[in-house]
Amino acid sequence: MDEFNNIFNNLLENSSSQPDTLNILTSLLAALLLGILMWLTYKVTNSNGTYQPKFAVTLISLALLSTVIMDLIQFNLALSLGMLGSFSIVRFRTNIRDPRDIGFIFWSMTIGLAASTGFYVIGLAGSLIMSAVLILTRKRAVVAEDMMLVIRGGKVSPGKIQALIEENCTSNTVRAKNLLTDSCELVYEVRLPLSDSDRMMAGLLEVSGVDSVNLLAERKRG
Repeated sequence: MDEFNNIFNNLLENSSSQPDTLNILTSLLAALLLGILMWLTYKVTNSNGTYQPKFAVTLISLALLSTVIMDLIQFNLALSLGMLGSFSIVRFRTNIRDPRDIGFIFWSMTIGLAASTGFYVIGLAGSLIMSAVLILTRKRAVVAEDMMLVIRGGKVSPGKIQALIEENCTSNTVRAKNLLTDSCELVYEVRLPLSDSDRMMAGLLEVSGVDSVNLLAERKRG
């Protein structure tokens, strides 16, 4: 037991050296530059409807914070153990709307790890490859949105309307049907990419009896 204590104490003493200021500033600058590359990729791969400015700022902040944390703990084992215990009680419950956002979060953390450890070439190469993959696949990574579809008109054909909705939407649910002697109103909860909404609405307006088509999108925050 005494031998184990001596080894542990020696390890603590050897890992308590002070980090070099120049290395810290260099790592933060590298993290910032790679974070800007990540932010540009996030902006290019998202449309105006799906781009979240607050999330973009959070990505750069996370890259810088992870760099600072790694700069601190890699020179002090006691501090790393204490910080690990502190982070273990933190719980994040934010819902991720786009699965790609998880990739950006891990990307920002990877930038911090690469910058703090001095592996700038690996960080740059990995960021360039990640950016290329996301940009090349951005057209396929279209995010479907939950929206309310309201159709008003006179005597309409429910079969044609349902067929058009099923053709363009990944899911649809009838929420309300209001029928009057000379008019009707149909309310659907649909899920479809915003880029496909114009085509669906134009098709619905061509259906005989349809007077108006309204698509109510969920308001974006951030």
